[in-house]
Amino acid sequence: MTGIDTNVLVRYLAQDDEAQLRAVRTLLLKKGATFIVPDLVLVEADWVLSTLYQWTAEEIAEAFGRLLNVHNLVFEDEGRIRGALRALRQGADLSDELIVDRCRQMGCKTVATFDKGITKHHPGFAVIPK
Repeated sequence: MTGIDTNVLVRYLAQDDEAQLRAVRTLLLKKGATFIVPDLVLVEADWVLSTLYQWTAEEIAEAFGRLLNVHNLVFEDEGRIRGALRALRQGADLSDELIVDRCRQMGCKTVATFDKGITKHHPGFAVIPK
């Protein structure tokens, strides 16, 4: 297995550098190869695509959704990613959703945050410290 870094994923999605795009496609088409996409790579790619490329949340959710259908890409937790993408389409933040879901998976009863977006999307679970 080979891990995929953010810059490789961004080249694949943004298709803004022809030489690097060809290299990424050659890599991904390598027969019998499997590639790991860590959650942190998706978080970084979300930031790069939204901030530097000005992609909308919907564009990012669509692009990441397509990644889930690439046969040789493996994600830390595909269900968590799918849930985060659904929330992203509804105005949530991808990294926030991954944090909340991971906390739930680890048995947390609440998550402490000052982020009003998280508390809006997860009332009762996301709490503001007082």
